[in-house]
Amino acid sequence: MSERADGVLGRDVNGKAAASQSTVLILGLGNPLRKDDGIGPRVIEELEARGLPEGVVTLDGGTGGLDLLRVLEEWDDVVVVDAADMDESTGGRAAGEFVRFNPMQVELSESRDGLSLHHAGLAEVLALARALDRPLPSIVIIGVQPRDIGWGEGLSAEVEAQLPALLDAVLQEAAIRRHQKIGAAHR
Repeated sequence: MSERADGVLGRDVNGKAAASQSTVLILGLGNPLRKDDGIGPRVIEELEARGLPEGVVTLDGGTGGLDLLRVLEEWDDVVVVDAADMDESTGGRAAGEFVRFNPMQVELSESRDGLSLHHAGLAEVLALARALDRPLPSIVIIGVQPRDIGWGEGLSAEVEAQLPALLDAVLQEAAIRRHQKIGAAHR
């Protein structure tokens, strides 16, 4: 049975609070009108069509801006899927390659436009949480190297080709995290 978190406060489709100690949120970020930047929402769409395992819910965070902070604060465990331009200083990646990391492993680059309430992304939300000393959940980011983030719909052929492997990796990450939480609760 598939569950989808509804809105920014982490509610499932029946209106009850979906956030719990044994539930993992898969949060897809990005703008589907900016080609490969839409990878996060596309992953959510595909996972919902496939069906989710028990204890895993999804949320299309779109370009949620600073509202993402409220989303993150509602959960104990989050897997974020987003386009991530991994330049030469991080080893560079081919379009469609994806990498698993946590916020402490990689310095996320903040928007070149400065902080904007309408254009804030994950990097700005994490920076704001640190500045306000707000607690965050356990977060794993699966960053996907884009080929093209210009205006237009649909993923590039390179990113589209990696989608099946990406979906499997996201589900595997959620399953591992959920299993760890259940194991810890039984100790």
